[in-house]
Amino acid sequence: MIITLFRPFPDPYRKSMHIYADQLRRGVAALAGPGDELRECALPGARLAPPWARHWDQYVRYQRYARGRATDVNHIVDHGYGHLANSLPPERTVVTFHDAIVTKVPGVSLRTKLSLRHSLRAMRRVARVVAVSRASRDDFLALVDYPPERAIVVYQGIDPAFRPPADREALRSKLGFTRPVILHVGHTQPYMNLPRVVGALGALVRTLGVDAELVKVGGALTADQRALVDRLNLSDRVRMIGPVPLERLVALYGAADALIYPPLYAGFGLPPLEAMACGTPVVCSNRGSLPEVVGDAAVVCDPEDETGMAQALARLLTDREAREARRALGLARAAQFSWDATARAMLQVYREVGRA
Repeated sequence: MIITLFRPFPDPYRKSMHIYADQLRRGVAALAGPGDELRECALPGARLAPPWARHWDQYVRYQRYARGRATDVNHIVDHGYGHLANSLPPERTVVTFHDAIVTKVPGVSLRTKLSLRHSLRAMRRVARVVAVSRASRDDFLALVDYPPERAIVVYQGIDPAFRPPADREALRSKLGFTRPVILHVGHTQPYMNLPRVVGALGALVRTLGVDAELVKVGGALTADQRALVDRLNLSDRVRMIGPVPLERLVALYGAADALIYPPLYAGFGLPPLEAMACGTPVVCSNRGSLPEVVGDAAVVCDPEDETGMAQALARLLTDREAREARRALGLARAAQFSWDATARAMLQVYREVGRA
């Protein structure tokens, strides 16, 4: 059986899609039998800008390119490329549906919504749709007339590199952390809710009197977000790290005192689980899949309630008993998610589709 993973474009704000594809490639290759072969397909020279070139490459060139690369089982790893199913044998095609963010948050362009509709229309014909959470599966079935029995849930995993540091205090000293650190990991698209993260930091410091700082990993703040930091006089409390390699990300999780992750919607949510695996307590949004993924291990809050998020952070930063309780719950919760389990489940899907 030959399995081909059809990969998305290398967007900096879609890093989670590439983590997913990379981990599937490694995990399935490790488990595949002697008659199995795993391939990957990505459009050579894919352009991300300007918009017209991006649209042409994604919806015309890639679809043409995919047509001649179908194998026994074809897995489109990002539903935003679900339109590729129009060029692949539907009875031998699987698509992963990650989230319905485009339909759930304000400010999304009409072109983006129409592009999603185009991809979802093609997905109606495929053999399996794999959702990364029950919440995402429910959203998909609400959007698409698709047989529910063919829409299944396979959770994502956590890289085993994410684990508690051997010496947290030495790590904090090495990183220059001298006061409580709140970590945020991710890009700065509007639905990631960065203005309210900054607002919660302001309330934590000014109203609740906690001497904390925010360390931001990933995309740089926009001009408006940076202006908000300046307006709230928090410039000396917001440290921008930028994108980092895995080893440094693990260190930042392990040295932080809490992770804040309050998107307006999430289809899964890797950062909370990664933080938990490193022994770091989490405050996260109560929307989308996050309550399902974190269970009772994180403090979940309304992502539009800056005061509530600040209060939750204050308790974790000032109450050692509460912090240790969340740490223990988080470690136990994170242990339930592994990429090996994800790969095993996906290989079973591939075999079912291949046999059919």
